[in-house]
Amino acid sequence: MKRGYYLVHRSNACLMGICHHRLSQMLILGALLIAGCRSADPGWRYTARSPAAYSPAVPQQETAILPKSGTNEELTTAEISGVPLRAASLAKVLPEPSRTTASNAAFPDQTAVVGMSLSELSATAVAQNPDLVTLRQSERVSMAAKGVAETYPFNPFLQVQATPFQDAGNGGPNNMYHYVLLMQTIQLAHQQDFREQGARFALNSTRWNIHHAELQTLAQAQRLYFTALYLRGIRSLAETSHENNLQLLRILENQLDAGAATAADVAIVRVDTASTRQQQQLASANFQNSLRDLARHVGVQPGTLPDIAGDLHQFEWQLPNISAQQSSSTLNEWDHAVDNSTRNVVGWAMSRPDVMAARSDVDIARANLRLASAAKTPDLQVGPYYQSTADSTTFFGFRAQVDLPVVNSGEPLERQRLAEHHQRVTAWNQTQRRAELEATAAMDRYATALMVVESDDLEEASTDLPTELKGLEKQFVAGEVDVVRVVQARNSLILNRRARLDLLNELSQAAATLVGATGIPIESIVRFNLHVE
Repeated sequence: MKRGYYLVHRSNACLMGICHHRLSQMLILGALLIAGCRSADPGWRYTARSPAAYSPAVPQQETAILPKSGTNEELTTAEISGVPLRAASLAKVLPEPSRTTASNAAFPDQTAVVGMSLSELSATAVAQNPDLVTLRQSERVSMAAKGVAETYPFNPFLQVQATPFQDAGNGGPNNMYHYVLLMQTIQLAHQQDFREQGARFALNSTRWNIHHAELQTLAQAQRLYFTALYLRGIRSLAETSHENNLQLLRILENQLDAGAATAADVAIVRVDTASTRQQQQLASANFQNSLRDLARHVGVQPGTLPDIAGDLHQFEWQLPNISAQQSSSTLNEWDHAVDNSTRNVVGWAMSRPDVMAARSDVDIARANLRLASAAKTPDLQVGPYYQSTADSTTFFGFRAQVDLPVVNSGEPLERQRLAEHHQRVTAWNQTQRRAELEATAAMDRYATALMVVESDDLEEASTDLPTELKGLEKQFVAGEVDVVRVVQARNSLILNRRARLDLLNELSQAAATLVGATGIPIESIVRFNLHVE
């Protein structure tokens, strides 16, 4: 009897040891399952034909999140752009993008800013343009989306069932029946890696789009700046013409009183004076409107920009990165210099921000294609299982669950992602082509305008207009010319100076278009006179 008890006791001890050993293995496996499934990129080859190997430089490094203040997860209040946020710790509050925003770059007081130069206006436009300030917030959204993609989407689930009240009708054991099931979803085809790749490329695309908007904002600020300078020159011509007409009218009225002039001459000059007065008022209004447009674009109050610094006649224009002395000797040398400049600006256009954004979109589509292909592999749900029945029978084991890809194999989604990838590759290639065409057209326009300006008579263009008009006035007083000749000569001088201004305006607008089409710095094609700007 003792021997039988010893054998039963030893068998129970062995059974309990085996059970404890298996339970330890199950607990260890369960801990590994809770940690999720993370693996390296297997180098899976997709079926879409990708463009040539290309690694776009990220416009800006990712901003590191704030360090945790401690190990405890206490509620902490933070403030981002004036909005209070509450999070478990400062590490969970998204950082500010590392770009200047309107809150820290705006003028502290909206006082009048007199004579802002082009560089100051450009910096203000990039910092304070309302559309840019709004667009920069999309970087925060992409950074948050990247954080979501870096988080494993599946949590382990625990299922417990117990029957504390039960009645065995046959008089058998009446122990509580219960079981515990712990399971974790495991993705076997590296879907997590592809999600993270897509989020990183989306962040790159967002940043390149922001840079593209900054480039276009900068080019538009330059257009408005040159337009304002042009309209200020028109206003100056109108004022000079009107002052000359007033003085001529006074002389004729005095001569009429002395009987040395006719009433018809006085009437002609009086009508002409009224016309130049209206032209002066219109030119002044146009110049003020151009200043308002410029102020609105750069993000300041219209009343804070009464004037700007600079003069179109004082700027030194040249081909991109080629001095005027190197390009103005002969016609053949000029054509050779234009060809070199065109190749230069086309190279700039190939790295334009919108081209880089299109390249990032290709990377996003490729990551989505790889994710769709990986999704064809069903997810595995597996975990340890424990059960105790009413008769005290204990079960330890595993439970696994997997979907059977019978109805939906995932191929329709893969075909859609493949078509999207081909679409983004085509869009990238066509964006490159468009950038090349725009750069070439902009360079042709700029070179043509520069050649016309350089071929103009510089000595005649630099002559002081009031001095010429005063010379005509002296000839008229001396009786050498009549009033009709004076009016005709004055109109010819005004038209000549207006034509010169029109040429310079076309050249400046072509330069701004070249900047917007290629991203080339404005300083490489125009040198500003420092004492003017």
